Amino acid sequence: MSKFLNNLYTSGWVLLLICIIAACQAKVEKPRDISLNKYTDSVLSQIYDYQDKRDTKSLLDYFNHDNAAYRCAAAEAFGSVQDSLAIPMLGQLLYDSSLQVRKAAAYALGQSYDSSAVAHLAGALQNEDSVYVRRELLEALGKVVTQSQIQVLYNQTDTSSKEKEGMAWGLYRAGLRNVHDGIATQLAITLLEASNSYETRLGAAHFLARSRNLDLKKAQEEAIVKVATQDISPNIRMAATSALRNIQTELVRKTLAELASKDGDYRVRINALRALAAFDFNSISSILYKCLKDENLHVAITAAGIIDASTPSDNGALVTEMALNADRSKIKALLLGTALRLAEGKTDLMERIKLLYEESNDPYFKADLLSALANALISYEFLITKTYSEKHPAITTAGISALATLQGTSDFPKELQPAFADVFKQAIESGDIAMIAITSEVLANPEYNFKEVFDSVRFLHRAKGRLSLPKDNEVLQALNKAIAYFEDTAVEEVTNEYNHPVDWELVKSLPKDQKVVVETEKGSIQLRLLVEEAPGSVANFVALAQKGYFNGKNFHRVVPNFVVQGGCNRGDGYGGEDYSIRSELANLRYGEGAVGMASAGKDTEGTQWFITHSPTPHLDGRYTIFAQATDGLDVVHHLQVGDTIRSVSLVK
Repeated sequence: MSKFLNNLYTSGWVLLLICIIAACQAKVEKPRDISLNKYTDSVLSQIYDYQDKRDTKSLLDYFNHDNAAYRCAAAEAFGSVQDSLAIPMLGQLLYDSSLQVRKAAAYALGQSYDSSAVAHLAGALQNEDSVYVRRELLEALGKVVTQSQIQVLYNQTDTSSKEKEGMAWGLYRAGLRNVHDGIATQLAITLLEASNSYETRLGAAHFLARSRNLDLKKAQEEAIVKVATQDISPNIRMAATSALRNIQTELVRKTLAELASKDGDYRVRINALRALAAFDFNSISSILYKCLKDENLHVAITAAGIIDASTPSDNGALVTEMALNADRSKIKALLLGTALRLAEGKTDLMERIKLLYEESNDPYFKADLLSALANALISYEFLITKTYSEKHPAITTAGISALATLQGTSDFPKELQPAFADVFKQAIESGDIAMIAITSEVLANPEYNFKEVFDSVRFLHRAKGRLSLPKDNEVLQALNKAIAYFEDTAVEEVTNEYNHPVDWELVKSLPKDQKVVVETEKGSIQLRLLVEEAPGSVANFVALAQKGYFNGKNFHRVVPNFVVQGGCNRGDGYGGEDYSIRSELANLRYGEGAVGMASAGKDTEGTQWFITHSPTPHLDGRYTIFAQATDGLDVVHHLQVGDTIRSVSLVK
């Protein structure tokens, strides 16, 4: 018995020791791996999942949560959900104890683009003591104020530098919607001149560049010229240079000509050329011709585009000579199109273009040459042949676009209408999504009066029956417009339903600073993925990259000093896969090297993405930003249409 008790006593101590050790281990929490992203927190991933599903009710339930991080995440979600039903509750969050929650609520209210949010934002300004939140409130106001409320933005006293930054961006957001007045304009000039803050000056400069119908005075002209020529930041010089297009004086013309030829940043040169386009062609022709030979191809392309749009009809011989002597294919094709339009006898030049076409193996150059042929009606038979015989989508898309352009010429002969109607009907019946989209826009144009040509539009309905959402959203939008035109009905709305959940297992496996390398034929670009701000887009991009989706595809769209775009499986901008992901509109800015998702409207994103050449704040809050280029920006600036993506891989 005593032996049994002794054993029991000993066993009891062992058991007690085991329990104590276990309890101690339970109390010692494993430290969170700081390299992991925030979605290892299951509540945050659940909140974001409600955002992805646009579940307003479930998100609102978190507005009263004890954890400020969860309240903040729920408020931020409405920057993407954009449900006006949440405005009153977001207004209450403007008085939350957490600064971050108040900032998130202010951003979300601005993203509503609903004037009923003005009272909430303006009221919070009266009591807010944080300059960071006040800055956010002011910018948000710019997105929602009406013309009669614009004074709310600038009737602020004793503003700090951070508040002036918010005021500048608020003015810009309002100016994008053509909401401004003389006081706002003068305030922008003052902020541009007097502020030491880069962000404030940038916001003010973009207000002056993007707002329509500004009435700028002499003193304001001189202030903008000074900034355009002297500011240390090329980003601010770019915006100020663009603003000068609103002022057509000799001082401005000379300033722009100087900038176009001599500024050290090619993007400023491009903006100067675009601003010069507002002047009489003869007063700017010499600088345009000079810029055709600029070492930077983007500058030369811009100059060629302005020559095409503005050159007088008696310049045909000169433009033809420049076209034939051009040694860069893009410039040659652009100038040949201009020369063909201006030529009196078009046959010889058309034959030269056709010969160049047949000799080329570059599908993108061939596409450019077909675009050039859109300037001569006599080329329509060649265009039809190539549109329906070539295989590369870039060529066929350019061909049908050229035929659509010919249809729209002012002297289009009525006797050709039946033949073109047959061509466009064939395009609709081809099943090619680019042909359907482009042709639908032509058929829906009442100026062409195709109602008198077609006895039946069943072919439009048959084409629609072969399309499906979410893949064909953009095409269906165009086709529905054509059907509505012919049948005198309202245009059927096209909306992508929720169809592609976020891959949370993949998201949670990614470090918050995950890098990827995009290898191109021009060099490599390193991107930092913004997994915490755009987890759905990042997971989509990573999944595509891991299966080699982007390998061998081309950059199909390049707009000088704007974006370079890739990810299209066709190579012409109309491609994608049979799913869509949600727009993720976090409080981020499109600066140089920002990587965004291309879309045909909210929640239609898929495989296509773009990288910006410079700050493009008009995209902020409207297009998902999911990455930032951290290395290889020189490569971004040299990419052209047709350049190949060799691979996209994660950095281990």
